[in-house]
Amino acid sequence: MRHLRREKRARGDKIAWLDGLVVATSSVTIVIDPVKLRTISSTSRVLVSHAHSDHTRGFRHKGMKQSTTETREIHSVLNSHRVSNFQAIDLNRKVSIDDVEVKALNAGHMLGSAQFLVRTPESSILYTGDINCVDTLTTKAAQPHRCDVLVIEATYGSPFYHFPSRETIYANVVEWAVDMIKQGYIPCLHVYAAGKAQEIVRLFNVYTHLPVIVNPLLDGVNMAYQKAGHALDWMSAASVEGGEVLENNPCVYVTTPNDRRSIGRKTARAFATGWALSMRGRNAAFPLSSHADFEQLVSFIKACSPRKVYIFTGSAEGLRRLIRTELGLEAKAVPSINQRTLSDDY
Repeated sequence: MRHLRREKRARGDKIAWLDGLVVATSSVTIVIDPVKLRTISSTSRVLVSHAHSDHTRGFRHKGMKQSTTETREIHSVLNSHRVSNFQAIDLNRKVSIDDVEVKALNAGHMLGSAQFLVRTPESSILYTGDINCVDTLTTKAAQPHRCDVLVIEATYGSPFYHFPSRETIYANVVEWAVDMIKQGYIPCLHVYAAGKAQEIVRLFNVYTHLPVIVNPLLDGVNMAYQKAGHALDWMSAASVEGGEVLENNPCVYVTTPNDRRSIGRKTARAFATGWALSMRGRNAAFPLSSHADFEQLVSFIKACSPRKVYIFTGSAEGLRRLIRTELGLEAKAVPSINQRTLSDDY
């Protein structure tokens, strides 16, 4: 952090990548979604964008942490971790941290997921975290916001990734499940425990009368969604009622990606993930993603009208080249080295 502070004093506010996004002014350092903590001072303010484990390391920081209440709650139930030194930051509310203003904006990725719009005395920086740009049964689409600097994910930042409409995917999932039941199988959907699982539960609640049984690991997240106003109807496989339905009745089973345990009868397995477009195997796979696809990312970037774009994860380099050639924007893939002052790149 010495390098970052030295640059900050010499040339004003700084944006850096230090195993997470760092925004530093003369009075405060904000770190968003850090993946390591040893380089983060106890006086830094840590922001966590959503409750998936690759973004929640910051909840272990000793200093002040902020996220939406839903993000903290889902993290806590999945990890049995009580987050201390915490202040909630509500969506669409501004928070002042010394000379910096932070506004959390819906990211559309899962319950509680947030983009962070950070305004310093010199510039505005939008950090998307993981974003989804279409409405789903459990989320509203992320909306772009004008900014000077955009730091955006590129999980599916290749032209190869063009997802069908949500309605088409929903219909295909239900059709597959009903067909499996007719053949005497229990349709088993393997999905992420937080976000995707709740969308799948809601899908079968809305479009079928089939009972939905879930891996007990999903119960706490489902209850967090219920608490936030989402109507989900499910039974835990660990309950007497859920076990009886699994044994004797047509139903759908929803579980985690790596769960291969027997659930009592013949099982037909399927995966719901954006990676389904490139998956090969004997199991069914549906391209149901909680991320933006390539075209959505490009449209989002264009609508934000940034002066500079920094891209992290996934197909960052390919998306960077297209942004520079087709949109005429200065674009950089976030460097993989541990520390780099991004605003020194130009």
